[in-house]
Amino acid sequence: MRTFLSMLPVSVAALALAGCVSWGWFEPEDFFAHYDLPQQPQLADATFCHAYSCQTRSQVDLTQVWPAVRSEFATVQTPAQERYAMAQAVGLVETAVGPVLGTADDPGGVLNSAWSGNPAYQDCIDEAANTTMLLVLMKQDGLFRFHDVDSPSIRGAFIDGRWQHYTAVVEETASEERYVVDSWFRVNGRPAVVMPFQDWYTGYGIPPEAA
Repeated sequence: MRTFLSMLPVSVAALALAGCVSWGWFEPEDFFAHYDLPQQPQLADATFCHAYSCQTRSQVDLTQVWPAVRSEFATVQTPAQERYAMAQAVGLVETAVGPVLGTADDPGGVLNSAWSGNPAYQDCIDEAANTTMLLVLMKQDGLFRFHDVDSPSIRGAFIDGRWQHYTAVVEETASEERYVVDSWFRVNGRPAVVMPFQDWYTGYGIPPEAA
C-alpha cells in the first residue's frame, strides 16, 4: 500500500489526504446531522453513541456530574490550562456514564470488527461524536474562554497505509491553532488525549501521549 502511494505524484497524494480532513462538516451541527444526532445537545438529555459508528444512541442525564465538570475549569487562566480541563472533564463524564451505557470496560485504542453492533464498545466515530457533544455542552455553559468547538476531523486515506480515524477538534481563538481532543486512544474514563491537530493528522498509530 505504501509502495503504491510512493509511485503516485505528490500532488495527487496531497489531494487525497486533504480530502479526508472532513466530509463537508463545517460545524459540529453538520457532523451531528450526518449521524442523526441532536444538533443542539441538552445537558439533561445528552445523546451518546456506542456499538460502533453510532449504531446505538442512548440518552443520559448529565446534571449530576456537571458540577464536577465545571470545577475542572474553576482556576483556568491560560489556553493550555483550558485544554487540560477539557481532557479531564471528558474523562469524568465517561466514568459517570460508562455504567449506564455499558461501556465502562471499553478499551482504548482498539478496533475490532467483531465488536460492531455491541453496545459495550465504542469506535472512533462514537468517541468523536460523544466528545464533540460534550465540548459543545461545555461551550454552551460558558466554560470556554479561549476556544471554540470545530467539527470532528478525519485522518487516513487508506491509500496512505492508515485506517481512517475520527476525532473531536477545538480551535484556540487567539492563535487560530487547532487541537484534537481524542478520547478513543485511552480506556473509558481516562482523560482525553489533547495534541496539536497537525501532529495528530500526520501521525501513525497511537501517539506516545496516550500512554
